[in-house]
Amino acid sequence: MTSKIAFIGSGFAQQHMLALAQIPSAEVVAICSRNESTAQALIGTSAVRYYPFNNYLEMLKKEQLDAVYICLPPHLHGDIEIACAEHVKGLFIEKPIALNLDLASRLSDTFKNAGNVVSVGYMNRYRHNILKAKEYFSKDPAILFNSAWSGELPPPYWWRRRELSGGQLTEQATHLIDSIRYISGEIKEVQALSTRGFINDVDDFNVDDALVMNFQLESGAIGTVQTSCFTKQHGGGALGIYLEMASREKTFRFSEHCMDLKIQHSAAHTEELISIDNPLLAENRAFLTALKSDSHAGIHSTFDDAIESLKVSIAADLSIQESRPVTISSL
Repeated sequence: MTSKIAFIGSGFAQQHMLALAQIPSAEVVAICSRNESTAQALIGTSAVRYYPFNNYLEMLKKEQLDAVYICLPPHLHGDIEIACAEHVKGLFIEKPIALNLDLASRLSDTFKNAGNVVSVGYMNRYRHNILKAKEYFSKDPAILFNSAWSGELPPPYWWRRRELSGGQLTEQATHLIDSIRYISGEIKEVQALSTRGFINDVDDFNVDDALVMNFQLESGAIGTVQTSCFTKQHGGGALGIYLEMASREKTFRFSEHCMDLKIQHSAAHTEELISIDNPLLAENRAFLTALKSDSHAGIHSTFDDAIESLKVSIAADLSIQESRPVTISSL
C-alpha cells in the first residue's frame, strides 16, 4: 500500500525526498513552499504538484494525503501543524519543533487528540555509531561530556535573528543535546554563558556569537556544549562539530555531521568507525512503518521526546538572561 506524502517547506526537503525515493511504498505527490524556484528544482520532471506557501490548506484538502513533512524555519511552526493534524494521519517535523514550550505543549495536545503519528527529525538517533554508544554506555555509564557545534554563520536571513531561529543552541546544537539525552538519559540542570559583539559586520544579527552551556545529567554525569558562528568563511576560527564522552573504561569521540566515531579502548588501542550508514533512510522507513501500524513503535524521536530536548536549550537561554543555574523540572 502506497503512502501519499506532501512537503510543506523546502528546507532539507531534498534529503528526505532522496531517502523516500528508496522506499517503494512512499510516493511524494505535492510540495508547498515559500520558494517556488527551489520547489520546482526539487520537482524537476516528476509529476509532483507545486502549491504556493499560503495555499497549504488547499493542498491538504485536495491531495488525500497520508503524511506531511514539515521542513520549515523554527518561527513558522504552529498553525501549519494544527491544520495538518486535522487533515492527515502522519506528520514528520524537522527540528526544532517550536521556539517556546507553550506552543510545543499545545501542539502535543493537538496531536494526541487527533490521534496523529508524529516523528521528529533527530536523525542521529538512527546512526549506527550513536546506537553503539547508547548500548555501550547503558552498561558502563559516561561520566564526562565535551561537545561543540562551531563554524560559519549559516546564510539564511532567519537564522541570524533570535526571534526566528531561537539561536544556534536551539537550531543546530540541539542535535548534540538530543544525542546526549538519547545515549545517557535526561539532563537535570544547566548553567550557561554567552558573548556578543565580536560579529560586527553582519546586518540584523542578534543571536549569540558564542555560547557555553554546562550541564548535569540525572545520572550525575556532567559536561558542556559549546556553540559559535563567528568564524570567517575560510573557517579558520571554527572548532568544528564533535561530541566526546568518557566512562571509567572507554572514551567515545564523535566528529563532523556524520558522527564518525573513534573509540579509545586503551592508551594503546583506538578503534575508528567511519559513518557509512544512511540515517535519513532509516528514519523515514521507521516513520512510514509506524504510520502503517498506527503506532509510534520504531520511531526513535517522538514529539514529546523532542520537547525534552527543546527544554534544555530554553533553560540555557533563561540561565543566560538571569545569570543563574536552571533546572529542567522548573520549566
